[in-house]
Amino acid sequence: MRGAFMWLHRWIGLVAGALLVLIGLTGSFNVFYREIDAALNSALYKPLGPERNVTAAEAIEAAARADAAPITSIIVPDRTWPVWVAIHAHGQGIHAHLCTTMIDPSNGAVLGRRNYTDSFAFTIYRLHSTLLLRDWWGKELVGVLALALLGSAFSGFYLWWPRTGRIWRSMSVRKGVSPRRFIVDVHNTAGSWSFPLLAMIAATGVGIVFPDVARPVIGLFSTATPYPSPKIEAPPDKSAPRLSADQIVERARVAKPGSDIARLDLPTESRNTWRVLFRPFGADPALRSRGAIWLDPWAGDIVHDRTADIMSMGDRYVTEQLWLHNGATFGAVGRLAVFATGFAPLVLFVTGFLMWRSKRLSRRLSPPDPRRKRPKDPGSRQSLLGAESAPGEASRAG
Repeated sequence: MRGAFMWLHRWIGLVAGALLVLIGLTGSFNVFYREIDAALNSALYKPLGPERNVTAAEAIEAAARADAAPITSIIVPDRTWPVWVAIHAHGQGIHAHLCTTMIDPSNGAVLGRRNYTDSFAFTIYRLHSTLLLRDWWGKELVGVLALALLGSAFSGFYLWWPRTGRIWRSMSVRKGVSPRRFIVDVHNTAGSWSFPLLAMIAATGVGIVFPDVARPVIGLFSTATPYPSPKIEAPPDKSAPRLSADQIVERARVAKPGSDIARLDLPTESRNTWRVLFRPFGADPALRSRGAIWLDPWAGDIVHDRTADIMSMGDRYVTEQLWLHNGATFGAVGRLAVFATGFAPLVLFVTGFLMWRSKRLSRRLSPPDPRRKRPKDPGSRQSLLGAESAPGEASRAG
């Protein structure tokens, strides 16, 4: 079994390591992508004053005058983006090109418009989530890489597990050791410290990309239902007026008085209801939503409720996956931890490659010993005591 895990761990690193490094680094960027985007485009996120006199309906009206394309969502001002951000869809479905219009909440002025799909911050986001291969199964490829990372993390943890009393020694870099031993120590230290977060990031990544695969697993512990997209029948009177965005906001606040509204999703052809996303009152804006309700656009009644006080634990986990993935669930400390963990695949790939290369070179340069037969079993103790050995075995070998 140990030989099988060593083979799996080695070849996941050699085959998928470079892509996992790319996904890890872009993931670290995405932890703070809204802050980075605001810093790079400060003029678009700088309101004239601190007042927020402009309502949702007024912001939508101002954005519609600036861009005639349908508005799919409008993001409520928060500490990171202190302006109304209207998202316009140019095109249909997954091929729609997104543009954004920023509205000053103090006076309703249009601060600017831009091509959001091709902006720097969102391009890095797409690189992380689809490798810029959305039309060529890029999202699914990233999901497979998340599965590979999960397999690498658990196989590495199994190979690393040391003897009793040597755990700290296997989680630290020792002084006065050879360069080869130093590389092994760095690999083991980076892997052991980052294992819990790497496993969580990989597991939530699989769930985000393959929800139909993750949901039955979650269902073993708690009910997990598909994310809804409710559509209701229109009233018989075709001229019946629809509620304004402000009226929808008012009904949402009455329904969930202890939460902040984070975003409004306008009715579409496939979903003719309003979706209102909430986050806990006063929460970090990085936690962009934790539950939602869907409202009848004519009567304002709640069509579906998927908020924390209603959902099962399984549904709460599914809803929370993205914020677990980027650390926002645990606030600033969680985001910083996930940001640092994004660099772990780089350290592990470089040190793992050096260990593999060193072992191959030593085998090539060492003269064969005619008196000694090379073991055929890849899981034998001798084959595990090279530069690629697990920390416990390597420390025992000296």
